[in-house]
Amino acid sequence: MKSKRILFGLVLIFVILGILVGYEWRSAFIKSRLIEQGIYPKEPFPVTPGTPWYLIPVYTLLSYLQKAWFCLLMAFLIAGAVQTFIPKELIIKHLGRKSPKAYLIAAFGGPLLSVCSCSIIPLFAAIKKRGAGLGPAITFLLATPAINPAAIILTFSLLSWRFVVGRIILALSAAIITGLIIEKIWGKEDEAEISTLKIEYREKPLNLKKDLLEWLKNVFDFIKKILPLVLLGIFIIGIVKIFLKPEIISHYLGQGIFQIALASIMGVVMYTPTLVEIPFVKELLGFGMGTGPALSFLLTGPALSLPSMLGVSKVIKWKIVLNYALIMWIVGIIGGLIFAWWVPSF
Repeated sequence: MKSKRILFGLVLIFVILGILVGYEWRSAFIKSRLIEQGIYPKEPFPVTPGTPWYLIPVYTLLSYLQKAWFCLLMAFLIAGAVQTFIPKELIIKHLGRKSPKAYLIAAFGGPLLSVCSCSIIPLFAAIKKRGAGLGPAITFLLATPAINPAAIILTFSLLSWRFVVGRIILALSAAIITGLIIEKIWGKEDEAEISTLKIEYREKPLNLKKDLLEWLKNVFDFIKKILPLVLLGIFIIGIVKIFLKPEIISHYLGQGIFQIALASIMGVVMYTPTLVEIPFVKELLGFGMGTGPALSFLLTGPALSLPSMLGVSKVIKWKIVLNYALIMWIVGIIGGLIFAWWVPSF
């Protein structure tokens, strides 16, 4: 029987999660209906051809914060609650490194959180610190932003059911395959490091005031550790946008393996907040972008954004980050080729 402290933590997590999912789903439905009517939400910090170059990184950062601040806040609150109230034994039981169940939970459970590639980082950090296996944790990290329900709803609305089916199947497959390979390569080294950090879990009684203060302290620790690198990554993306324009890229994104590989890289260097990547891809499809590159962008863009990788590097080693990015990129190319064969034109 779970202790009152664990039950309180689970209730707290589910309340915050409910607020987050409700907010995201409502936003997705509203945005979807507006776009169907040809009304695109006004961008408070638009980057246009007339925007001075020195303002582009600033506008990119402000635009991201305006769209993502709530999701980031909720994600940090959940991460702090996991760190405070959920014992390692519970995480290890359900997200252990060698359990097939762990990969299924990570792949199918994570997307229900409806968070973007940056908001997932504190949650990834929390389950990793609590003892989750490296493979399932990587699967959780990659699958969650790629197929969150809000993005799937908008994909169906703006693109087609084929893009929805392709995105779900290929993103889940890519996340699980990448997690399995990373576990095979780095699992033993990661397990050795985790074993030196393990602390014997002792049942604690619920002390509301003390536990809530510990929760807020853990939330602040996650923010202090992860948020600066995420914001730095967004700012760097803004600098890249000075030189890399969508209208230039669109000329090089027809159907083909080179174009698919380029689209995968573009997802990393042209970071777009969750839901924004879908109308962006639709516009590029109108310019002649191939279906393979489009799907590849939707696979790798949310999973491999530069801000995300910078944030994750504070949780696991850089060489592991580069490894999973390379594997995910290759799997994304294969996924784009499969989708181009299945859906040759938009």
